[in-house]
Amino acid sequence: MLPRLQRAHRRSLVRQERWTQGDLARHPEPRELIRSVRRPGNRDEHGRLVQVFDARRVLVEDVHENRVVRHTALEVRRRLRDLAERAEGDAAEILVELDTALAAAPFLHGVSALDARPTVPTATLSGDPLYRTVFRTWLHLTR
Repeated sequence: MLPRLQRAHRRSLVRQERWTQGDLARHPEPRELIRSVRRPGNRDEHGRLVQVFDARRVLVEDVHENRVVRHTALEVRRRLRDLAERAEGDAAEILVELDTALAAAPFLHGVSALDARPTVPTATLSGDPLYRTVFRTWLHLTR
């Protein structure tokens, strides 16, 4: 399932604001141009702005649904590792498969830890079949 999620995981377009060299700014925020103009020492000898507060939009994978996937995968991994240490069943073999699947899903490396336990599914967790399976697995693990 993780390799399939790697191909079709959820992303979000997030706005990042930062100071940028004046000639490299792509989307200067009109409201912030005043701050750029008033910033002490922010003009060159020709009166041009040295730095401009620029707003860029980037795709990020650190969204709630991917946090649930990461948390669920790590919880399953922890339980498999405990079983493998006790040499129960095929746990060691399944653990190797899970580690391979985690390696095939690098989008999870940039995902932060889960803030709170998911109790109610989001539209993606309930609507998307892959995310729904992960959420049901999470619910099963927490019983």
